Amino acid sequence: MEKSARDQVMTRLTQEDRGHFRRIIQDMRTRMTASSGARITARQVLAAQNDTASPTLRVALEALVARDEMGPEAGQYPPDFSLKRLGAEARVRLSSFQGQQPVALVFGSYT
Repeated sequence: MEKSARDQVMTRLTQEDRGHFRRIIQDMRTRMTASSGARITARQVLAAQNDTASPTLRVALEALVARDEMGPEAGQYPPDFSLKRLGAEARVRLSSFQGQQPVALVFGSYT
């Protein structure tokens, strides 16, 4: 599901559904953090909530879980990509660091 479609789903939630959504997400984070040995997935937590969620809320939760399942799992290699060096025209590929040193990728928004 594209971001614009997810945004539309979220705007259709009622105030009650938004509150329920926040409580489910908080519960999901708590359970996933507390599970030490057996890893609990967001989909498992969501399945436990399906009977109490409205159809619109269920669609919003499914969109969130699908988004979170898109990326690589812990321990998997990320896809190779290149980025422009800051203040230069040169580009660097992620794969050029393989076997040399750890690379930390930090993404954030400062707006």
